This record gives sequence, structure tokens and C-alpha cells, in this order.
Amino acid sequence: MKKVSQLICSFALGAMMALPSLAQPLEQPNSPDYNPKATYDGPYKLNTWSISAHIGPSMFFGDLREYDFWPVTKTNSDSHKESGTIQGGLTLNKQLSYWFGSRLDLSIGNLRGMKRRMYNRYFEGNYFDASVAGTVNLKGLLMGPNKMKRWKIDAYVGVGQVFYNSTAYDLTGGVNLRETGSKNDWIIPTGLNINYEVTKRIDIGLDFRYNHTNSDYLDATYGGDYDRTPNSFIIGDQKTSHKGNSELDGYGYGSIQVTYKLGKNPLKVQKVDGKWDYKPDEGGYYHLRYTDPKVLIKPPKILTLEEMDSVAKANRPKDIDPRLLLDTDGDGVSDFFDKEPNSPAGSIVDGGGRVLDFDAYVKNALKNGAACSEIFANVMFETDKNTITPEAQEMLKNVAKLMNLNGCRLQLAGHTDRRASDRYNVALSKRRVDAVKNYLINEAGLTDPSKVIVDYFGSFKPIADSAKREGLQKNRRVELKLLP
Repeated sequence: MKKVSQLICSFALGAMMALPSLAQPLEQPNSPDYNPKATYDGPYKLNTWSISAHIGPSMFFGDLREYDFWPVTKTNSDSHKESGTIQGGLTLNKQLSYWFGSRLDLSIGNLRGMKRRMYNRYFEGNYFDASVAGTVNLKGLLMGPNKMKRWKIDAYVGVGQVFYNSTAYDLTGGVNLRETGSKNDWIIPTGLNINYEVTKRIDIGLDFRYNHTNSDYLDATYGGDYDRTPNSFIIGDQKTSHKGNSELDGYGYGSIQVTYKLGKNPLKVQKVDGKWDYKPDEGGYYHLRYTDPKVLIKPPKILTLEEMDSVAKANRPKDIDPRLLLDTDGDGVSDFFDKEPNSPAGSIVDGGGRVLDFDAYVKNALKNGAACSEIFANVMFETDKNTITPEAQEMLKNVAKLMNLNGCRLQLAGHTDRRASDRYNVALSKRRVDAVKNYLINEAGLTDPSKVIVDYFGSFKPIADSAKREGLQKNRRVELKLLP
């Protein structure tokens, strides 16, 4: 118990030392001193810390209790009345969400009480307590964020320690009967906190609290001890949690509270046209004590048909140049890039669509060791055939020589005309592209088959009108793309 008490004391003292730093305003996100843990990480940033001071009368609940908040006396003489009991303290609040939070409380005060019947005693004492508690926003849970907007009503419960000393007196002559000495024990604080938002920074309110204790000796009297003889027994060695014939003691208070909301650039929501108008984009922060983050999310705008049409037109991409989709001469280069759009059928062209003397190009490359450049050519086929013609065989031999020398890559794509089913045409285009690849490897002497990439499309990518004989001929092809 002693080690736990020391731990609670250390925590409370550490919190008191940290209060000056916590009281500093929060920095904006673009500041080097900005601490992201100091704000609520929701759709918008909100301030979450506040500090409160409270003061008010305290009240004892135990064996020596006869009147509620009435002055009590050391003697039966009304001429010797004591002033009422009072307490005060600080509270550090952290709002974890709109509905739930936590608080650290430090309080100091005094207690008095008396009872003529049976006990004929009076006591007075001082105490200091420290506790932590969890809070529930009852107003928010029961009424939502916009009803009673300026109000915040919290219920809370926690755990802590109380440090106290008390002295009991005989009412007849004020004789000192017993003293507790300095003692401490556990408390369970429960309470209700009511606040009203006055300004962006200041709240005022009331705090009603009752502390359940683990002691029956706050009043220096055990329940059931009716012996009025001074020093009838020594209490100093007894455990504070010892219980007499009565319930454990308790104490509480009702106090006025002033709260200062921490954080930089605070905002206070205002009404516009009868509705609360949230403007989190004004460069400040609302406080999570009074603002449910959900109300800051603006509902999506439902566009009209005219607005949707306007957005679609504004975001419509530019029309594609139709020349990118045409290859009039069927040389493999679209008309948009083709420098010679009317190349003869079967021509071998470079990347710009210019006709090449492929034999001369290969001989020059083999002689001078020139690097590969982009070259396009077609191997043409007869109807429903995959036989390579002698003219195409000579070209493929030169392609293999060029690839073996300069490490060029080759892309093959097989095509057919449309005079068959799609399934048959795809199979035919595959046979044609395989025939070209096999000839390169087995007949033309290509040393690295991995540099050949094949694909086949049947009749799905024509380059000419299949309604004409010339168009049908152009579509029966394997495209060769020689690439660096």
C-alpha cells in the first residue's frame, strides 16, 4: 500500500510540474514546435486540452455528521462558532473524443463535523487529494452536438489518494480526545460537472463531487466507540482502513469552476440563419469539448444533370487524331508518323515510314557494325497458308544476321483476313507467326531465340478494307518490328 501511495504522489507531483508547459498554446501544423498529439486527429484538427480552477464548501460524511453545511462548534456555547469548511483545487482535462475524456484533479481543503447524540464530539482536519478519472459527456450522448450547444455535462469516476490529519474534541469543554496524525488512503471520486461556454477561451460551471474512502477514521473516531474518556486507547498504530460499527467515511464538495481552454487560434461556433455555422477552414480550431468532429464534415453536393454534363465536358480529353488509327499503306507505321504514307505494299520501312533498301542496309550494318535502329516490315502470306515465300526467306536471313551482330530485338505479330471464324483466324495467325520464328531459328541461324517476342490477333487488327481483294491481301501478314 505504501509503494502504491508513493507512486500516486509522484504522478500527481509530476503533473503539477507539467502544468506550466501544458498551459502553452498549441502550435499550428506548419510550426516546428507543432505537437500532433496535442490535437484531435480527426477530419479536422481540434483543440483538446483545458485547465480548470474550482473553489467551494466541502462536506464530511461519517460518524461525526449531524448537520449539512451548518457551522459546528467545539463546545455547546453558541458564542464559539467555527467558520465553514472550504476546499479548492486544479483540474487538468484531456478530451479524448467528443463523448469521452480524462481528468487529473488536485484538491486541498478542510473538514469539520460534530454529533451530540451518543458521541458528543466535534472534529476538524485538513486534507490533500490527487486522483485521475474518466469522463462521459452526458449532454452529447443524450442530446447530440447541437442541442444545448453551449453546455457540457460530464459524469466522472476515478481513483486516487487522500492525505489527511484530524483531531477530535469533546463537546463539553473542547478537550482533545484523539489525533490521527498524518495518514493516507485510497479514494474513489465520483461526480457531476456542468459547464457553460462563455467565450472562445473561458467556461464557467459547477462541480459536484463525492469521494468514497477506504478509511473509517477521517473524523478521528471509529464508529461504535462511545467512550468519552480522553485517551481511552491509542489510535496511532491502527490501520486507516479499519472499520468500526459504521460505514467507511466519505467527503465531498460543491464548487464554482472556471475553465481555460488551451490551444492556439480557438474558434467558437456561431449561428447563421438559425443554424450553427461551422467554419474550420478559417485558420483556427474548435474545441473537442463542444464540437463533434462529424458536424465538420460537409455533406457531398448532389450535382444536377446540367452540372454533371458541364463537369464531363470540362474534363473530356482532347480528341485523338484520326491519323493515329490509320495505316493507309500497311507498312506498320500510322499515318500520323508516316513520312511516306503511300509506300508500296510489302515495303520495309524505318520508324518514320520511309522505304528502306533492306539488303543494302543490312550489308552496311554488317560491314560498319552500325547499331540497330527501328525498322518495320511485313511477311505476306497466301490465303489460308503459313508458308514463307522465297522473297520473305531472304529478308528473314538478313534480319537474323543483323540480330546476331548488334543484339537487336524482334517483335512478331500474326494477322489474317476476316474470311473465317474468329477462332480459326486466331489459330491461323499463330501458325503464321510460329512459322516466321521457327525459320529465323532453324534456317536463318538466329543464335538467341529469347530476343524474339511473338503475339497473334487473328482478324481483329486489320490495316486495310477486307471488302476488297487488295485489302484482304494486306491483312494476311506477320508484322516484324526490329527494335534497338
